[in-house]
Order: sequence, then C-alpha cells, then structure tokens
Amino acid sequence: MKIRYWFAIIAALVSAYLFFMNSDGLGNSQKPELSTLIKPLEVTPYQTGIAGIDCIYCINLDVRKEKWVSMEQRLSLQGMKANRVSAINGWKDIPHEQVRKIKKPLKAKLNRGRIGCLLSHLSVMHDAKNRNLDRILVLEDDVNFISDMKNISSYLDKLSTLDPQWDILFLDDWNLVKIIGDRPPADRPGSKMSQIIKKPKEIVEGTDFVRTYYRHGAYAMIISKKGIKKICDYFDQTHVFCAYDLEFNHIENIRMYETNKDFVSVNLDISDTSKKPKLLPSKQKLPAGAGKVKPV
Repeated sequence: MKIRYWFAIIAALVSAYLFFMNSDGLGNSQKPELSTLIKPLEVTPYQTGIAGIDCIYCINLDVRKEKWVSMEQRLSLQGMKANRVSAINGWKDIPHEQVRKIKKPLKAKLNRGRIGCLLSHLSVMHDAKNRNLDRILVLEDDVNFISDMKNISSYLDKLSTLDPQWDILFLDDWNLVKIIGDRPPADRPGSKMSQIIKKPKEIVEGTDFVRTYYRHGAYAMIISKKGIKKICDYFDQTHVFCAYDLEFNHIENIRMYETNKDFVSVNLDISDTSKKPKLLPSKQKLPAGAGKVKPV
C-alpha cells in the first residue's frame, strides 16, 4: 500500500514538473497569439551594397512615408538598397481582443505601438527564416549612418572568426546611461536569463567588439541564420512581457555583440512606438549629418 502511495506522489510530481517545463514558468501552457498576426512580406532580391548581407529590411509605417523618403536618400548615399517593410500599425491594425490576449498571460507592459513594433520585427524574422537567408540587416526608419557601412563586411569576417556561433551584431556601442538615463535590466517572470542579463558588457580585448547581455534598441542590427531561428523559436513559444528590444535579451544562449565604433545613430525624438504617429509634411529635409560618414 505504501509503495502505491509513493508511486502516486512521484507520478503527480513528475506531471507537475512536465507541465511547468512546457509552460512559460507561470502555468501559461497555451502558445502565444503572435503567430496569427505575422505579416507576409514582399521582398525583392536586391544587391544590398554590403558584402556578406543577403537582405536589408527597413521597417516603416505606411502613414510615415516621409520617413521612408528620407531613409531612401540616406541609403542611396551609402550605396545600399533595402526592402521597405510595411510595418504593422499597432495603434489601428490590431483588434482590441488580440491586444488583450497578447498582454494578458504575463500582464505585459506593452502599449499598442510597441506591439506593432514587435510584430513588424517578427514578420521580418519569419520572412528571413522562410527564405533561408544567412545574414540580414534590419533597420528602423529613424536611423542615421555615421560611418561607411561597406566596412561592415570586414567586421562580419572578424566576428565569425572570433565567435562562429554569434547571433546578433548591433552597429553601435550604445551607452544607455549617457543617452536616456539609467535603466536597469528588466526582469522577466520565469526567465532563466534574468540574472545573466545583469552582467556588464565585456570589451573583447584586441578586437573590434563588445560582448553584451542586455541592451535597448533594435534600430540597426545584423542577425545570423542561427539568431533568426532563435528569435523565431522563442517568440513562437513564449508569451511576451516587455518590448521587442528588451524581450530578446531573455533568449537562452543568445550571443550578442556590439561594434566598438558606431556605424549608426538614432533619432529618439521621432519614435512611433510611444505615441500615435503624427503626420508630417511630405517634403522633409534630411536630418543634420545624415549620409555623412567618418572613417572607421
């Protein structure tokens, strides 16, 4: 009788453990709703202008055509060709019920703009995965180029030698404290990475790279085939808790680097994620310094 009793207890514990391991750590075993909102993309196989980059995606809202016009000029000055991605406008394109389902499991700290941004980036990731691309450059339309982007090719060669398993290369070494104030790494319920992301950045001595475990900003990032798969798999299985650029820090074994010299900067004053986009005049001058480069 006692043996049966202990077998029953062990079976119950194993069942509970398996349920926990197949959930997000909070008992939310149902898969997230994000995959139903992924947007199919039309992509032209341009010569990107950067050796080693298969495709450049630039995310831009349909209501912000003036930003795309400026972005095209900046790309042209660099000799680059990008596919414009018609971004998902979270402020109007996503039904209220879908927003509620996305936010509910972990009470996600997301407004509609950030949900749209998340889904736009995931649409890019899934498109790149379906096309079996090796390396992609993802840009948001508020980025400026401040160094010669063609030099990225040599950086990619060096990084692949340094770490053949790299996933993401950010094209700047973003000092959060200097730019937007001190924002400590965001803990995510049930995340094994919540402690790891608190590690400080590591300057890789004798190289052009900084190893990072946590950062804000997804406005200019190169993702490898391995990184694309990790991002797709993570968001296919995991309920979101925070914005896209904070969430992917929690992907287990994600290998992220920054360039130790900036190729890009970003205009933080024209983001469309924190508030509804305001339409600007269609004729807009290029931002000061856009297109001008400095030696790397």
